Amino acid sequence: MNKMKSLILSCLSMMLCMTISAKTVSFVPNWEKGDKASYYYEEKETVKRDDGTLYDETSFVLNLKVVSKDANGYTLNASFENPKTNAPSDLLLYNVSFDYKLDATGKLIGFADSAKVIDEIAKLSNTDESAVDGLFGLAPEIYLSQLMEEVAYIHSLNEINMESSKTVEIKKSTVRFIIYPEIDIPTTYKYTLESVKKNIANVKCSTILTNEDIKAYIEDKIKKIEDEIKTLDLASYYGDEIINTLVQERRAEYEEKYKYFDLNITNTYNYSFDNSSKWLNSLSATYTTKGKKDGNDVDNVTEITITKK
Repeated sequence: MNKMKSLILSCLSMMLCMTISAKTVSFVPNWEKGDKASYYYEEKETVKRDDGTLYDETSFVLNLKVVSKDANGYTLNASFENPKTNAPSDLLLYNVSFDYKLDATGKLIGFADSAKVIDEIAKLSNTDESAVDGLFGLAPEIYLSQLMEEVAYIHSLNEINMESSKTVEIKKSTVRFIIYPEIDIPTTYKYTLESVKKNIANVKCSTILTNEDIKAYIEDKIKKIEDEIKTLDLASYYGDEIINTLVQERRAEYEEKYKYFDLNITNTYNYSFDNSSKWLNSLSATYTTKGKKDGNDVDNVTEITITKK
């Protein structure tokens, strides 16, 4: 009888462990060199203004291939097919192929060689005169950030461990609809694992960026400057008056840059993820930006869908 009880308890214990395991998902890549995935990307933007509503659409196929794998992580190659967009300069951009790196957990590190990508963009611009004005109206780094943003969606769940029905909060930079490209405001993203069916995990995510976040960002910048001054003991060399003036000038610089913002930015994401091979299956995202920027009304909605082919 005791043996039977022990057997039953053992079975129940194993079932419980299996149940718990089934509710926990770790989004760490499981790839080998040569593995491939292709995604259809579609983006629709609606911008409401006093003089009417503007619509912008972009679509392309994003091809990814695992170039190498070692103990430090992965190198992938990204290339585009069949790009369609309202912006001629962006068509030029989608002629670029590039390598980028992930660490062993799948966290996006960046370009394998950003200088090479910039050089490729510059060379392409010489053969497409219609895109030159658009290309050089912005710094090459902005184009790099756009390229990296588009592959970042594919890897945005990598390295995250999730338990069913529990929310995981991760603070990271807001990468879309930022006020100016140089702003890097840490924002809290809330991820919830909603279900796991067979090998497919479904995740929801949301984030909100408000004007209060921007003000807190300014204060944090100023505090870091003040802390650095104290650490280096610069006041003993230059005097308190000069140092105070320097800090106030920097504060005025940040406040002037951001004082005309009164924005509420809301992002929502719905992911479907292949939990066995750790490839994204699909993603739908909606970005809503409302309020004022530089004194002008802002009412933008962008919808993005990414589907594994």
